[in-house]
Amino acid sequence: MKVYVDSACDIHYSSFYIKGLQDVFGKNRIYFKNKYFLHFSFNNNFFAFILKDASHETKFIIDYGDSSEYDNKAMDWSDYYLKINIDENITYDNNKIISIGPSFGIKIYSVPKTLVLSISNFIKSRKRVINKRRFFSNYKAQLHRPKLEDYYPNTEEEKYIYFVGTIWKKETKTNTFRANYIKACLSKFNIKFEGGFAPRTKNDVQGYEALTMIKRESITNYVEKMSKSIVAFNTPAVLDCQGWKLGEFLCFGKAIISTSLTRKLPINLINEENILFTDGSQNDIENKLDEIISNNELRFRLKKNSRQYFEDELSPVKIISCIKVLHDGRATKK
Repeated sequence: MKVYVDSACDIHYSSFYIKGLQDVFGKNRIYFKNKYFLHFSFNNNFFAFILKDASHETKFIIDYGDSSEYDNKAMDWSDYYLKINIDENITYDNNKIISIGPSFGIKIYSVPKTLVLSISNFIKSRKRVINKRRFFSNYKAQLHRPKLEDYYPNTEEEKYIYFVGTIWKKETKTNTFRANYIKACLSKFNIKFEGGFAPRTKNDVQGYEALTMIKRESITNYVEKMSKSIVAFNTPAVLDCQGWKLGEFLCFGKAIISTSLTRKLPINLINEENILFTDGSQNDIENKLDEIISNNELRFRLKKNSRQYFEDELSPVKIISCIKVLHDGRATKK
């Protein structure tokens, strides 16, 4: 088996899946190529790659974009189109499309490897890279991401809760739910709460000053503190998407409080089994926090089952193993 990866891929967003390709097929079978992917310009909405063996090849797209819509050009090119943010209320008129769960950026290359790869991939695909600055900045961003093994296992600190969230310019519902969570945590005198909203560079969204941290956290501090937190809070973000945080929290193996999800998952998360749903009001979030803090049986069940969900449905190896099955299945149909 050979794996051909688009040399103009967004390495920051694609790293999760490249890790899966490495683990399933081996690093020495992955080749960054330009010629197979001339249809596509560098972008941060999808990841294109090809599995090729002696009998046949299969073209795959993994769409990790926030929008529930798919890319027509990528759909036409692909044999299978795997997408994170499928809207459960939309009927998609294409049988290529498959629902997958959320992912997140991880570190997969050393500094020397990142430097060499960024230059070689740019040279290969330079005619397709319109935004050169972003192309190289994504390689740098990959370097600062945690490795997959940094998430789990972790040691929680009793009565400690940590949360950091972005203030979005247009997503007022997301901002409101996150503000309610921060207020709920601050109302609990029996816990130590740390965090708040991350400050915006231009301070161009008003009304959350009292809930905003003085400075932004480094990703290293974020992972270290989130590892110690006894609970995590999730709410859909831009365009109601399933963002990186849900994938990260499941990977951490956290007891997760979440507002309702509007994007399809491979298998639904079950309330009080692997997630705890809230209506997003401060009062209801306070009640859910009380349940997790006071009920160790519930907390440990949520922790165990959230991590198990990640391993069974979302891990890089799981995703790529399922993709290999799709590739192998095409051979039997010929």
